[in-house]
Amino acid sequence: MLRLPAPQVRALAAAQVRTVKNVLDRIEDFHQLTGRRHGGTTGKPTLHRHARPLRDRAIVHLILSTGLRRAELVGLDLAQLDPCDPAELRRVKKAALTGVRGKGRTVRTVFVGRDARHALADYLDQERPGDADPVSDALFLASSSIAARRPGGRLSPRSVNTIVDQVGRLHDAQTSDRERHLGALRPHDLRHTFGYRLSEASGHNRAELERRLGHANDRYLRLYTNPPDDIAAGYVEDL
Repeated sequence: MLRLPAPQVRALAAAQVRTVKNVLDRIEDFHQLTGRRHGGTTGKPTLHRHARPLRDRAIVHLILSTGLRRAELVGLDLAQLDPCDPAELRRVKKAALTGVRGKGRTVRTVFVGRDARHALADYLDQERPGDADPVSDALFLASSSIAARRPGGRLSPRSVNTIVDQVGRLHDAQTSDRERHLGALRPHDLRHTFGYRLSEASGHNRAELERRLGHANDRYLRLYTNPPDDIAAGYVEDL
């Protein structure tokens, strides 16, 4: 049997997470059409007709907050979000996604952090209604202006790749500190980041990692909880 190379893990450092979130807070600005003719009668800037910046912001925040895989994220229905009312999401201190189906026919519940709750509330309140139709059960929808979108508007895993990669490119273009540059950003980088941060926050609680990451294999748990390079380098700096 051929020996496969060891999987490479990359978790974002704390400083990188902060600058990614700063970019997400301004993501609508990057989708604005420039020029006087795009200002409209109200003077409010208009967005590219396919752009859904609040959806993209919510997706990145949600992966950072839950560690969901691409297929798990695009498979989510609005009914799985509790609560799913935007006002309630902004008010409550605990929200969850129930019945998340992962690999190996696993089913789990994941809790949604504060930043992701607020990002989801903005998306559900301002963008999703304009893309929904009578058969749109999915939590995240493609733009209704895209003629070739899937029935009901459900996103594809490849769309998540594109969204996350675009956020990474925006981040690097807006960040002068090259030490914080991300290069090609992938959804699994965000999942690894969640795994490492959850490991730290839970005191390396193996049972909690299994429940939230959807992995029972120790090999993968160790992979997802490897520290970012700058933290690993700091361990030996003064030895």
